[in-house]
Amino acid sequence: MSTVRNRSPRTGLATPVLAAYVVLVLVFLLMPLFLVAPMSFSQTTYLKFPPTGFTLKWYVAFFEDPAWIAATIRSLVIAACSALLATVTGALAAIALRRNTTTDQLLRGGFLGPQLVPVIILALGVLLLFSRFHLYSSIPGIVVAHAVLALPFVVSNVASALRQRGDSLAQAARVLGASPLKAFWYVTVPLLRPSMIASYIFAFFVSFDELVVAMFVMGRNETLPMRIWSNVRDDLTPVVAAVATLLIVATIVALLISEFLSRPRQAAKDPV
Repeated sequence: MSTVRNRSPRTGLATPVLAAYVVLVLVFLLMPLFLVAPMSFSQTTYLKFPPTGFTLKWYVAFFEDPAWIAATIRSLVIAACSALLATVTGALAAIALRRNTTTDQLLRGGFLGPQLVPVIILALGVLLLFSRFHLYSSIPGIVVAHAVLALPFVVSNVASALRQRGDSLAQAARVLGASPLKAFWYVTVPLLRPSMIASYIFAFFVSFDELVVAMFVMGRNETLPMRIWSNVRDDLTPVVAAVATLLIVATIVALLISEFLSRPRQAAKDPV
C-alpha cells in the first residue's frame, strides 16, 4: 500500500505533463494545415495569412486550367497503378518470407533498401536505368519506380499482420481438404484484406506525393507534385493552397474509407 501511495503523486503529475506534450506536438504538426486552408480562399493574388476576403476563384482556376487537370489525372493514374503493383508484389513477398529463418530475415531486410538509400541517389540510378531501356518520360517506367519506393511499407505492413494472425487457419483448411490455392484465396487473403487495403492506400499516397524521382525521369510529362513545385518556384499563387487543401481532404476521405472497409471484417471476428 505504501508503494502505491508513493507512486501515485508522480503518476498524477506525469499524466497532465504528458497530455500537454501530446497536445503541443499535435498543434505543431497540424499548424501548417490550419494556415494553408484559409489562404486558399484569399482574394489576393499571392499567399497571405490571415487571408483577405473570401473567394473560390482559386479552386475554379485549378479546375479550369488544363495543365493542372492533366497533371492531376496523370498522378492519379500513376499512383493507382503503382499502388496496385506494390500491394500485390509486397503481399506475395511477405507471405513467401513469413518464416523467421535467417534467409527470410535477410531477404526482408533487402526490401527496405529503397528506404535506406537517399532519394536523390535513387532518382539518379532510376534515370540512368531508364535512359538505357528507353523508359524516360514513360508512364510504365514511373509506375515501376514508385512501386519500388512503396514496396518496403507494404512488405512490413503485411508481414506484421502475418505475424499477428499466423498460419493456423490456413493449415486447418489444408487439413480439412482444401488445396493450397483455395486455402490461400479463401483463408489467407481475407485475413490479410485490412492490411492490404491499408497498404494500398499508403502506397497510393507515397506515389501521389513523390517529387524527386518524377522530376528526374518524367521530363515534360508533369505530375501533380511537379506542377505544384513549378508554381511555387515561378508564380506562388493561392492555387497551390487550394490544391493542398484538396489533397488534405482527399487524404482524410481515403483514411475514412480504409477504416470503413476494414471494420466489417473486424466486427465479424468479435464474439457474439
